[in-house]
Amino acid sequence: MMGSLRSRQLVSGFTIIVVGILVLGILLSMNIYHRKTDAIIDDLESTSYNLLGYIEFNVEPKGGTFTIGEGNRDEASIFISARQLAQSNKERFAYIWGVDEQNIVWSTSESRNPEDFALFDFKEIAARPKTNSFTPEAKSMQSVPQANADEGPAPYMVAAQTFSFNLNAESKTDKKSDYIFVVAASTKEVGREISDLIMVFAILFFVSVILILIAQLASSFWVVHPIREFEEEVRDIENGNKGLISNEYPDELVPIKNTINALIGHEKGQKQRYKDALDDLAHSLKTPLAAIQAHIGSDNFHDIPANHPGLAGIASEMEYMQEIISRQLRKAMVTTDNAIIMAQPIRPLLIRLAATMKKVHRGKEFEIRINVDEYSKCRLDNEDLMELFGNLLNNACKFCDKLVEISSYRDNDMLVIDIDDDGMGFPSENPSKLLKRGIREDSKTEGQGIGLAVSTEIIAAVNGRIELLVSPYVGARVRLHLPV
Repeated sequence: MMGSLRSRQLVSGFTIIVVGILVLGILLSMNIYHRKTDAIIDDLESTSYNLLGYIEFNVEPKGGTFTIGEGNRDEASIFISARQLAQSNKERFAYIWGVDEQNIVWSTSESRNPEDFALFDFKEIAARPKTNSFTPEAKSMQSVPQANADEGPAPYMVAAQTFSFNLNAESKTDKKSDYIFVVAASTKEVGREISDLIMVFAILFFVSVILILIAQLASSFWVVHPIREFEEEVRDIENGNKGLISNEYPDELVPIKNTINALIGHEKGQKQRYKDALDDLAHSLKTPLAAIQAHIGSDNFHDIPANHPGLAGIASEMEYMQEIISRQLRKAMVTTDNAIIMAQPIRPLLIRLAATMKKVHRGKEFEIRINVDEYSKCRLDNEDLMELFGNLLNNACKFCDKLVEISSYRDNDMLVIDIDDDGMGFPSENPSKLLKRGIREDSKTEGQGIGLAVSTEIIAAVNGRIELLVSPYVGARVRLHLPV
């Protein structure tokens, strides 16, 4: 399937018009050819009727002869000349073929040399029933070889009639002589006219194709141009340059425009409500948490002695409760459906996070390589990007030996990002278990083991994917598939 509306319109319209022109041209050529051949057949039939009226058969002791009577000679000569039956170019002619003699016994020209005429398949014609009605009953197309083999056989339209005469009417024996009356006209000229017509039609066809293509391009530009403008405006909204679709569009695009504007307004209001809810929740929890700390008698949960039987348990549960509230609220922010989010470049964010990680892990000597260009972008909220890469880079820096490397490449509509380290890597069996909340590979490090789980939730919310692999540096590789 073609992805462009313009290409679909061009191909479909162009194909229908071109096929239509070809079919009409073929039908026109066939119609003209049949009309011309039918006209030749009608002319041959008329010529046969008239010419037979001038011919007389004379019985002689040694056989019969065909002649034109004295009274009709002048009129027959004018008729033969008008019908161009006496020419030597074999275009039009008439003759009588003697079946017994196997020769021409009469012709419209003075010559009776068979080479001056086109001789047809007389065996097929002679096999037809013989009659003395002198009605030409056969109209057929036949081809005769030319003297020049390069020219191919010459096509003729033939009207032929078989008949016989009793050469001795007074004799008791029924001795008859068979004859074939032939009137023929060459259809070579018809073939030339059809060839010329096809040539003219081909020229007109190619000119029409060019004009149709120009018209289709102009039409497609006129029809598709509003869609292109609509696309540009949506792209401006994604890039943060506009807030709503504001241009005027054809009636077919107005419902889409209104729906998108309503969706944008709804998402903006929903995001604002989530932020307001976060602020309200933070203020609501601030006072009771402070009161609990005051009752415990410590400003920090970690300062409570581990051997205190009651307060240590309460502090642990309070810390866990605080983390749950924070993560659940963040999850609500991440899983907002249908949000229109602009594509964010990730290189500046990675540079800032790399500098931060150097400070956080300042007691450790390691290098962070960022092999990501400025054109690498993904469609994710800026806060989610910060949370996602903050968690993953922190883990990589925590467990690496001397190197953390970040690289990216484009895979269709996804940006693939690899975060590699040269540390101890993931467990050899079922590394995907680390993506579940609360599961940690190294229990000696701080944290509740929810960094990878939160990263998974952020990526899943935008239909992305996360994989845990082996790094080329024999450590851990976290591969992210993010929408662009």
